[in-house]
Amino acid sequence: MSERLVDRIPFAKIITVLAVVFGISLGLCGVTFVISSGGGRGGGFLIGLGTLELVALGVSIAGLVLACVVWVTLSIFGGSGEKASQSTIFPESGDATKIDKNE
Repeated sequence: MSERLVDRIPFAKIITVLAVVFGISLGLCGVTFVISSGGGRGGGFLIGLGTLELVALGVSIAGLVLACVVWVTLSIFGGSGEKASQSTIFPESGDATKIDKNE
């Protein structure tokens, strides 16, 4: 039986990378805001940098939400169109293969 789709996609790595990008872009947005509020020179550069940071922020949060929704959905519904053909059989308490230590 092949591996389930949810097991083949590295969701944890994807979510970690997106969370790091989100944190960095959020921090840089704050730094850019503080620098630009000082009224210094380089306003055009800061506007371009701020726009890039906002795009990275938006893409990372959208990716985080989408990845989490897909991960949960695949986990709930199995992530595979294949059904398991064999059921798990548990040994009974009176199984003849057990070794009695008292003998």
